[in-house]
Amino acid sequence: MKTKLTLPLVLFFSIALAPASIFALPGDGISGTAHDFAGIGAVATGACTFCHTPHQAQTTALLWNHTLSTNNFTWDDPSTTGGTDYPTFAGDSYKGPTAKCLSCHDGSVAVGDIGWWNGGTPVGLLNFSLTGAMQTGVGGDMSGNHPVAMPYPIGGTANTYNGVTNGAPAVTSGWQSDPESLGIRLFNDDGSGNISAGSQSGQTGIECTSCHDPHNNAAVDVFLLLGTIGGTGTDYICSKCHNK
Repeated sequence: MKTKLTLPLVLFFSIALAPASIFALPGDGISGTAHDFAGIGAVATGACTFCHTPHQAQTTALLWNHTLSTNNFTWDDPSTTGGTDYPTFAGDSYKGPTAKCLSCHDGSVAVGDIGWWNGGTPVGLLNFSLTGAMQTGVGGDMSGNHPVAMPYPIGGTANTYNGVTNGAPAVTSGWQSDPESLGIRLFNDDGSGNISAGSQSGQTGIECTSCHDPHNNAAVDVFLLLGTIGGTGTDYICSKCHNK
C-alpha cells in the first residue's frame, strides 16, 4: 500500500528570519529538521535510512541508500559566466554530493524510494515528494539556480573540476582566496570523476553541500546554511565565497 504524504512547508519558512545569535554549529544533527524522516508514513524507518544504510548500499561513498535521479542536469542562462562554462552532469553517475541532493530535490524520485530497507527493495514503502520552493532542477533544468559541480578559483588560480576549468575573469578578482577558512566546504576531482571532500590546488570545486549542511539542526536556519542569510560581513553566506 502506498502512503501519500506532503512535507509541511511551514518547517522551511517558520524561522527564516531567526537572528544570528541562535545559529548552531554545522553538523548538530537532523532531529526536528526537514531531513528528519524517523517514524513517518505507514512503515516506521530510522532517522538515517532514507539516505544511508550500513549494508547493500548503492555505493561505499556515504553508503548511499536513496534511488538516484536519472536526469541530466544542465544550465542554459547563460552557458558561461566569468569565462567559466556552466557544467552538466548525469544524476545517476555523477559522484559529487550534488547528485545525492538532487535525488530528492529535483522531484523526479519519491523521497520514499530508498534503495534497500529491511532485507529488500521497498516497493511503494513510502510515496511522497517534495513540492514548491524545495524543488530544484526539475526535469534536469538547473536554470535560475546557483551553479554547482563547478570549479572554484581557490588561491586565485584556475581549477579544473567536473571537466570544467575556471576562465581568466574568474581568477583575477571577486572571490575569497580561502573560503574553507570561513566555513565553506570545498571538494576535489581527481580528473577521473572521483570526487572527495577538501580542496586541492588545481582541482577544487563547489557542490550543494559547500553552502548547505544536510545534517544541521533546525536551530541553524530553514535552509541548513553554513552561514547567515543576510548581512555584509563574512558570516553572510554569499560573502564566504564572493569577495565584493
